[in-house]
Amino acid sequence: MIELFTIMLLTGAVLYHTLQLSLLTILIISALTSAFFFIYFLSPKALILSLCMIFTIMLGAVTVWFHQEPIPKNIFGKKTIVGAVHTVDRRLDKTIVTVEHIQITTTSQIDALPGDTIKAIGVVEQPKDFMTNTDRLFPYQNYLLSKGIYGIVKNADVTVLFKGHFSLNRIATKIRFGIATIFKRYIRFPVDGIVAGMLVGYQGGVPKNIQDLFRTTGVLHVLVLSGENITLLATFLFAILKVLPFKVKTFFTGIAVILIVFISGAGVAAVRAGIMAAVMLSSGIFKRTYSPFRALTLSILFFFFISPETVFIDPGFHLSVLATLFMIVVAPKVQPSMKYGEVVVLAIGMPLFMLPYTMYFSGLLSSVSPFANIMMMVITPVLMLAGALLLCVSWLTPFAQIVGTVTSMAGSIILKVLHFLNTFPQLNTPPIDWRGVLASYLLFFSIVFRKELTQFWCERRNSFLPHSNSSERGNQ
Repeated sequence: MIELFTIMLLTGAVLYHTLQLSLLTILIISALTSAFFFIYFLSPKALILSLCMIFTIMLGAVTVWFHQEPIPKNIFGKKTIVGAVHTVDRRLDKTIVTVEHIQITTTSQIDALPGDTIKAIGVVEQPKDFMTNTDRLFPYQNYLLSKGIYGIVKNADVTVLFKGHFSLNRIATKIRFGIATIFKRYIRFPVDGIVAGMLVGYQGGVPKNIQDLFRTTGVLHVLVLSGENITLLATFLFAILKVLPFKVKTFFTGIAVILIVFISGAGVAAVRAGIMAAVMLSSGIFKRTYSPFRALTLSILFFFFISPETVFIDPGFHLSVLATLFMIVVAPKVQPSMKYGEVVVLAIGMPLFMLPYTMYFSGLLSSVSPFANIMMMVITPVLMLAGALLLCVSWLTPFAQIVGTVTSMAGSIILKVLHFLNTFPQLNTPPIDWRGVLASYLLFFSIVFRKELTQFWCERRNSFLPHSNSSERGNQ
């Protein structure tokens, strides 16, 4: 039932957020829909569900309304900002920090951590939407609002005034930066940044041209701590702890997954994967059947109640959910018909499944994406294992240098192959809006899963029909 709850919740959210209907109008629509449902079934169960429908649809709309806050106008203009740092994002050519709903960018490398008090001098501007290279409008202002950011400062003059105290965010950031420093010491640039991105989601060591290379070849997802990466790390740790009792090693693996998500900076893909991993591990401890689709639903609910704008705006969230949906729902359906099984399904089926969203978001479809993804499916676990091994032996300089050299060589070969694949042309797709994306996926699921949907509807219908005439009406 949680899946139906989520659908109705998001329906109310879409009516308010996207269609911009008033709360009163949504209440009337939900009441009429629920009344029709009750009249059709005329049973006590139908009455209960009808009332739940009204409540859930309105809850979705009210949740979005509650999270909408007016942007204060007095924050814009030339300002001197003094406050505690919330997040820090170090890049090769700049440092980005957030302070009191303001994103501050400085072209210099500053030694700041979450909790430190800084002074920044610059012009606070309101974020503006912009057109991408493929003529897609990116809603940058709403994207930053989903992160709690109202204004931005470019090229600020930043000074660290005071060091902060202990906090989980501060410790996680120090560990992430420390791991990146170890990789930088033993692995050649830019492979060190690639490994850091795969292992702990650190993006500060990957230059823009390498990010563009991974993007144009269709493998940008490997540079972040995604669900696949977390699964690999959890599996590796589970194997190391195999001598321990099942519940004990499951508990420690769950703690490790949570720590990895925090250390990575708690991006949407990592948090989504962490929630699903936690549900899976807890089901093993409590001896419950694990449902990946239900775990994905719980992760969507988590983001919706924390930040509804993330569900509507954040492309990282959309891509993560769609990729997971393909792997846990679509792939098992089509894999038996594929000659080479999982590899072909993921390499060819995934880009095709993501095509509607690609047409909406970027418009670029890489012709070499299947080949690049097959290669990265093999090399990603190797590079992650090498990175984990390097962290374990980093205090033994000779061994660390050997591991770092081998990792550098492997990474350099991968980059050469990607550069070669990047010489092949890209396909430019025609643009579609969000309605086209929604219609495409609804049509796809209604065709591919028509038997399952029909069976689900029949089961739900029979459960809500009155017992006295359910068989009679079911035969009609």
